[in-house]
Amino acid sequence: MRVRGPRLLVAATALLLASADETGGPKAGGAADSAVERAVAVLDLRSEQWGRERRCVSCHTNGLALIAQPVAGSGRDEIEQTRQFAAAYLTGYTRGDREPAGQHGSVTGLVATAAFLAMADARRPQTPAEDRKAGAGDAGSSGRGVAPATREGLDHAWSTLGESGTWDGWLRCNWPPFESDLAFAPTLMLVALGELKERFGAGELTPGDRKGAAALEGWLRAHPPQGLHDQAMRVWAGGHFEGVAETADLATWRRELWEAQREDGGWPMGALAAESWRHDSGLAQAEQSGAYATAFSLYVLLMTGAQADDERVIRGKAWLREHQRPDGSWQDRSPRRDGRHFIGRAATAFAVMVLAMERG
Repeated sequence: MRVRGPRLLVAATALLLASADETGGPKAGGAADSAVERAVAVLDLRSEQWGRERRCVSCHTNGLALIAQPVAGSGRDEIEQTRQFAAAYLTGYTRGDREPAGQHGSVTGLVATAAFLAMADARRPQTPAEDRKAGAGDAGSSGRGVAPATREGLDHAWSTLGESGTWDGWLRCNWPPFESDLAFAPTLMLVALGELKERFGAGELTPGDRKGAAALEGWLRAHPPQGLHDQAMRVWAGGHFEGVAETADLATWRRELWEAQREDGGWPMGALAAESWRHDSGLAQAEQSGAYATAFSLYVLLMTGAQADDERVIRGKAWLREHQRPDGSWQDRSPRRDGRHFIGRAATAFAVMVLAMERG
């Protein structure tokens, strides 16, 4: 199985920029353009608000914004603002300028921020020199590579990796899918390293990166997935690192992700949930199609080989367009607590990335 890496995403961004009018604004166009433009405005706003008010990086809001914003188009101030905030947050703790307090500066926050920054590095638009190298068939390092703050964060992540092969201090506070078990961190980091390797060449990974990746692969092999969301993350990571799981297992998990699609084109949270995902109300996870499950599932499938003209992909994208809110966002019920529906922000980020690919 071969993933669609950041080279594809960068190419899609270049085509998006080419569709802009002379004032720098997007041309009036198709449904995908309109949906993405409205969603990006919400993504930018909520990311800035979260950083200003919460003063941290969270997976569901500004973390995923780091990887969605470059896919939706480059050259906007908001992209650099999100990057600068995340880099400052990360290095403030890695350099000892700030003392960890509660979740601020926790292992979870710093490891996730390093991974998201690495993916953002891999997805940033190519320079003219990179374009020339690509045209000449040069698949090696671009010369830009990993940003200094990202490298600092990755090195710090390896310094906190446990002997078990993962980050044993990762938060497991029943906030699925990001903070409910130990499996999310290894898969996220392997995707990040894989995107760096695909974009800049294997030489961009340090010996510490390679040793850490091997440890994460070993942990994943020793700990079977808990639920379809976990399986999907392993499928995504397995497209970059063969040691994540057996090829047959990856194929089975990918097939099961397809099979979870409903007749209406969407995916339900209940299909992705692990047994440990418990809503405070005691109710089971939703069995009707939802925004997060649909956007996440579609994105993983597209990144691991699904074709845009696949009828199942077309139905999934149609579901997303039909369920976009007037303000441009997607909403979904929290798998943990009513009134704390931050999962809708994650849904918006994944939906942006899915629909932006239509324009590439």
